[in-house]
Amino acid sequence: MRYTTLIDITEIPALYRNVNARLLYLHLVLVAGYHDDDRDMADISIRRLASDTGLTVSATRHALRMLQDAKLLFRQDGLWLVKKWLPAQKISGRPKADPTTWRQPSELSTGDILLQQREEERAREKQLEAQGKTSFMLYYEEKMRQAEEGDLEAARIVRQRAAIYAAHKEKIEQNR
Repeated sequence: MRYTTLIDITEIPALYRNVNARLLYLHLVLVAGYHDDDRDMADISIRRLASDTGLTVSATRHALRMLQDAKLLFRQDGLWLVKKWLPAQKISGRPKADPTTWRQPSELSTGDILLQQREEERAREKQLEAQGKTSFMLYYEEKMRQAEEGDLEAARIVRQRAAIYAAHKEKIEQNR
């Protein structure tokens, strides 16, 4: 058993009122990976999501669109990337000169938070690129290691995604 985090979606009323979107978000948070190489990634098809949650395929697609519109879910290289946390807000200290002029720290808007997250992700991608890798390559190489240890599901993923891995590798080599 493990613990996980998730975003309080009650602050997005349209999303929270939709029972299917709520259920799907919770399910994706719970099935998303938690290791360094697959953190917040879910390798699952729409039909499998529908089956696992008891929703129709159409309802599942609609809920996925709602989660993507709310920027809680992204599709990348055939994987679902689930947003499970927001960066902590910085709290400003009290002014030293005049304690009567203390004011509330300004809250970051959702747009500011998303921009900050994108910048952090870009910085991580540049760091990986400097190492000659992409996040998908790290994920794939971990699956290769698991397949070598006898994991049949990992072997299936390795076979299915070999062309994507080769494309990522070629792209990295061209950028060097």
